Amino acid sequence: MEDAKFKIEVDGEVKEAEILKTVSLDGNDYAIYAIDKGDETSDILASRIIKDNDNKDTLVDLESDEERNKLKDIVNAMFS
Repeated sequence: MEDAKFKIEVDGEVKEAEILKTVSLDGNDYAIYAIDKGDETSDILASRIIKDNDNKDTLVDLESDEERNKLKDIVNAMFS
C-alpha cells in the first residue's frame, strides 16, 4: 500500500484510517491500520491486501479464524 492514510467504510460510515505496518505472512500481504475513533483513541484492524482489476491495492476481510489469530498475535506484539 502506497499511501499512509486512506478512506474506509466501516458499518456504512466512511472513516479515515492510517497504515501502521504492512506484513507478509504465509504468502499473503496484510495491512495493519488504525481508525481514529474521535475520542483520542483508535481501533486497530488488519486486512489482507489484494490487487483489484486495475492492479490497485484493495483491502479485504480476513477469512479464517487461523488468519485472524496470526494477525492478532502480530498486532499484540507491536503494542506490548
